[in-house]
Amino acid sequence: MRLRIQNFAKVKEADIILDGITIIAGKNDTGKSTIGKVLDSMYNSVNNLGAKMKNAKKLRLQNTVSQLMNYTEFSVHISFAMITEVVERVLEAKDTDSEKRVLEVFLDSIPNKQSRIERSMLIKELFDKIAEIKAIPDEVFTKVIISNYFNEIFNGNINNTEHSDTVAEIEIEIKAGKNSIQFQNDTCVDFHFEYNPVSSSFYLDNPMLIDKLNDTDVIRISGKYPSEQEYHLFNSLMGIEISMEERAINEIINQERLDEVFGLLDRVIPGEITYNQKYEYKTQKGKKGIDIRSMSTGLKSFAIIKRLIMNGSLNAKDAIVLDEPEIHLHPEWQMVYAELIVALQEKFDLNFIINTHSSHFLETLDFYAEKYGRKGICHYYLSKESEGVCSFEEVTDTPEKIYKQLVDPSLLLAKEKEMWEEEHEPI
Repeated sequence: MRLRIQNFAKVKEADIILDGITIIAGKNDTGKSTIGKVLDSMYNSVNNLGAKMKNAKKLRLQNTVSQLMNYTEFSVHISFAMITEVVERVLEAKDTDSEKRVLEVFLDSIPNKQSRIERSMLIKELFDKIAEIKAIPDEVFTKVIISNYFNEIFNGNINNTEHSDTVAEIEIEIKAGKNSIQFQNDTCVDFHFEYNPVSSSFYLDNPMLIDKLNDTDVIRISGKYPSEQEYHLFNSLMGIEISMEERAINEIINQERLDEVFGLLDRVIPGEITYNQKYEYKTQKGKKGIDIRSMSTGLKSFAIIKRLIMNGSLNAKDAIVLDEPEIHLHPEWQMVYAELIVALQEKFDLNFIINTHSSHFLETLDFYAEKYGRKGICHYYLSKESEGVCSFEEVTDTPEKIYKQLVDPSLLLAKEKEMWEEEHEPI
């Protein structure tokens, strides 16, 4: 898989191979996080897009029918189930005559005191509202969904601020074909899909997100709902997006692979996330669980991965974006996390994209990739910034360029110490 980006935010151009483990290193504010966010948004904004559009229209139709019926004088209560049934029949109707017959049958089934004229007016109003919603072109709907998703993730800064009228383009290429999206003035102006994306992406930059499993009341009261990115991860952690039957099948198929991965996870997090009125972390020896919000930040990094595995949310070819995963981990746990990444890639055929500032973490990843025989699916990129725009150099064959940039700051400190000691050396 390849991700190509042109003129998106600060990224002037990028051509990134995503086929196993992709590592991006570079100084701050050189577009590293943008790559991961673009990939995540490209996956999740259009994943199951047809179903999303159908559900959105269905919900709008349900609300429309419900609101119109509330203005009429019916002698019986109209249940939401009845409204849902008539909406589903309207959506299945092949032509306008069929839609009108569905509405007429629906109204005939409800005893009312309306005159024939009032009834005809109601049918016409219902029909007009339904026609307006059904007439929304899929192309227009798709552009709005994509625009809204990307603008939320990138805070309205999709196109380069200096050249907002320039077309920004994203393209993902796999064996099945290419999917591309174009933006101008922070709005999706065109798209071309050759395949229906079914894989998911998980953007992990903040282990504290797992706290949201127990923060639903706070979210509801404050009105501060998570972003689409966080909402997707939240649902995946809860297992909402997969049925119990699918979870059981995944567990049976993946059992052998799970044993080895859990062997690594249990070195750090031997317990499980359980639910008893709230989500808790409980070890096998512990009699009482602790609220997941009380777990250490480093432990939460592992808990998120373990939770996604245990509830069957991870599938082959899914992408996991890790933005500076080392910052919450002790060097010893960094080693375990690096091995976990390589083991997960090997056992589950996942695609990882990792941003890092740590030479220790990078060296550890490098070692375990070689140990597991995965060196051939590792790709290295160095991000650079010049005159306000960013570019990416592939350095898979010359990774020393990354190490040099990561190690040089410590050498600068050594030189500064040496100069300071010379200046303050006793005479």
